Amino acid sequence: MKLVRARYRDGSAFMAAYQAQFECGGLFIPTRSQHELGTAVVVDVRFPELRNSISLRGFIAWRRPGRHRSKVRAGIGVEFLASERRKRDFLLGVARGEIVEMLPRRHRRVPVDVEIEWREKDDRSRFRAQLEDIGEGGAFVRTTDFRPVGSEVLLELTPPGSTRTVALQGRVAWTCHTEGEEGMGIEFRCRDVGGARRLKELVRRIETDQFEAVLTRRG
Repeated sequence: MKLVRARYRDGSAFMAAYQAQFECGGLFIPTRSQHELGTAVVVDVRFPELRNSISLRGFIAWRRPGRHRSKVRAGIGVEFLASERRKRDFLLGVARGEIVEMLPRRHRRVPVDVEIEWREKDDRSRFRAQLEDIGEGGAFVRTTDFRPVGSEVLLELTPPGSTRTVALQGRVAWTCHTEGEEGMGIEFRCRDVGGARRLKELVRRIETDQFEAVLTRRG
């Protein structure tokens, strides 16, 4: 899977590049680089109103050459995957001025699709859920089994290529109760530098594994 950077001068420029004709939305990205149609990509989107770049998964649906005389820019059309609807809607909200981001994240989030189990720190009850994104600072867990903001939780998952389960400690930073978008934002808490390094390596391994999985699914 390729990383494609999409940079826009402001929210209006992002909206001008947005491709509403795609079922799940997409973007026109100016580039003269050669890309194969159908290539799986992660689009790293940034514009000034957006405090942090947002990464969305998709694939190259079309491409066009530039035409100097008619001032047509060369570029590609990337169609987003259905799993990226929440992020797409967030980007549209920020670009339109309907959402104002106040607090920037320190770490980039990687879009993933990983099954996990989680539990409250002092409770043995376990819940299955989907990990939707992850970074060195936290993750978004798709679940309807909410815990109050501030609750200490453990996320348990098996790293790619391993048979041992890893437990990530964190706290519930926020919750989303919108139908179809339910979940919890988790802020990770590493006890020491060693824990931070292990988390960074885990994120790298998950990202690599997810990229390879998407490439395999798309043939």
